[in-house]
Amino acid sequence: MIGSQWKRRAILTIAAIVIVLIAAAGFALVNSKFDYIAWNRGKLGAPRLLKQAAVQTNQIPELLAAMSRGSASVRYAALMLGTPDRPSDDDAVALQMSFENGKAGFDWVLLSPRNMEDEAKFKEFARAQGLEPVAHRQNDVSYLRVECADVAKFTARVVTEMYQRPADDPLGLVYEGFSWPQS
Repeated sequence: MIGSQWKRRAILTIAAIVIVLIAAAGFALVNSKFDYIAWNRGKLGAPRLLKQAAVQTNQIPELLAAMSRGSASVRYAALMLGTPDRPSDDDAVALQMSFENGKAGFDWVLLSPRNMEDEAKFKEFARAQGLEPVAHRQNDVSYLRVECADVAKFTARVVTEMYQRPADDPLGLVYEGFSWPQS
């Protein structure tokens, strides 16, 4: 009887500690300079706190160069943009450049509603550029990947041609695995 009471008490204590840690992390995130919390889906590990910055489309080559110089195993730059016809943050398009197996590429991540809606439009755009998006799945997330000779130029063309955004408009940027901005 004493052993089962001890086990219940230990489980309740551990549960309370976990709840307090989750609440503290949430409070710290909300009240800190970080805008996002990231973790690998389906894997245990510590979450990473990320902040949002801004970048202009004409800075994408510099952004990719900075990413190329990084040495972390996880390196990506997620770009978020709204469009004049759908300016709400809920309708933002999410673009991503990343390193996978040592190669830079453009990822059309099928996670946000807008990206899922525009999947066929993206495939058509990529094919018009002579590129074939390849379906991938990682961390329980599906995405289309394009690897080409000039990933930065392709990314900029998605912004300026596919979505008709001026090259000097700011884009939201969340990145990991390299330093930005460059000094």
